[in-house]
Amino acid sequence: MLSSGLAGQERSDYLLAGRAVVINGFVGERLRLSAENRVFAQDVARLVEPFRHRDEERCWQTEFWGKWFTSAVLAYKYHPSDSAMIMLDKAVSDLMETQTSDGYIGNYKPSKLLEQWDIWGRKYCMLGLLAWYDVKKDRKILVAASRVADNLLSDLAAADDVIVTKGNHRGMAASSVLEPLCLLYNAGGNKKYLEAAKKIVAQWETPVGPQLISKASLNVAERFPKPTPSKWFGPEQGQKSYEMMSCYEGLLELYR
Repeated sequence: MLSSGLAGQERSDYLLAGRAVVINGFVGERLRLSAENRVFAQDVARLVEPFRHRDEERCWQTEFWGKWFTSAVLAYKYHPSDSAMIMLDKAVSDLMETQTSDGYIGNYKPSKLLEQWDIWGRKYCMLGLLAWYDVKKDRKILVAASRVADNLLSDLAAADDVIVTKGNHRGMAASSVLEPLCLLYNAGGNKKYLEAAKKIVAQWETPVGPQLISKASLNVAERFPKPTPSKWFGPEQGQKSYEMMSCYEGLLELYR
């Protein structure tokens, strides 16, 4: 409920378009240099190449395309240019060329799907595709992102349909796919993505889940027993803040 002091107040927190504000001075110059010498100097072919080889068993190369791409979209929105648009169009086209008939975009071998960082990588692919769909409104991009999600939901259903036991860090890496599922629902209105998102949040609160809601008031280091060094990066590690915040980002999208 809104307090009496807030009730009736006009919203003042609307998001502005990236180019609605221009930052000058030291920070503005650093932003310009970062975009020119890092973001748009990226060798995109190197980021796409891992998706052409489905032989991975444990690593996370497939996160890099999406991490770079979402940053590049922000830079493009702040300072649009024809050269940047051409670069980003090609990055999306090249990634979509690696998508197989089942909808999968990734680099894990068939026997290792859903393990380690596979779902985490799929998430970043969807985030990148949806970020560009938000700019271009090209339905082919939305369809590609939807097919990635459909393939993931199919793979989960063929297993035990419990995402919080997949991958590392008490399922936080895998279940952070909550965010693109919510974005997909907002973009296309397909309720199956909303229902899938709700299922993920419900699984958080199971004994095998990360309990991100019920333990939200606890210090991160106190939520679960500290794992031994040999299991520090494994499924039992529930103290990894990056993956944790990725889940909370998804929760905010679900709330919206």
